[in-house]
Amino acid sequence: MLSTRRICLVLIAVTISPLLGMGAKADTNRATFPADFDKYVLYATYDRGSSKEEAFALPETIAFSKSGKPLPAGTRLILGIWADYKLTGYFVMHKGVGWGLEVEEERRTGDWHFQQFGLDKQVNRTAITDRCESCHQSAERNDFMFTIDRMRDYLP
Repeated sequence: MLSTRRICLVLIAVTISPLLGMGAKADTNRATFPADFDKYVLYATYDRGSSKEEAFALPETIAFSKSGKPLPAGTRLILGIWADYKLTGYFVMHKGVGWGLEVEEERRTGDWHFQQFGLDKQVNRTAITDRCESCHQSAERNDFMFTIDRMRDYLP
């Protein structure tokens, strides 16, 4: 027969374990919304009827992209998401030194991390990062980016 103390310990462990797992996942996502978003340039738009996506980057990021080299650590790319003709939020793709090592190899997208933000530029939800990672893995030869060609072709 289990003692009351053991039952309590088991219940605590069962309750805390999922929370620890969620904390570990959140700790590995370093993507942040840039404070200087007003300096970003719209370099591509993807219209899909009442929905669209707008791709933004700093002018120096766009200039660097034309070198053909992978974008450097510190780069942030922003995707504005529109639905029913209204801006609904943002996705940020943020690159850091060694950030890929914080993600399981089968989910890794180089050193890029992804995050969704609301219109208030606060984290909206973290679950979306799994979808971002799985999709962007197919663009490995383009530094995990789908918009690199549009970025390189952009003329101010």
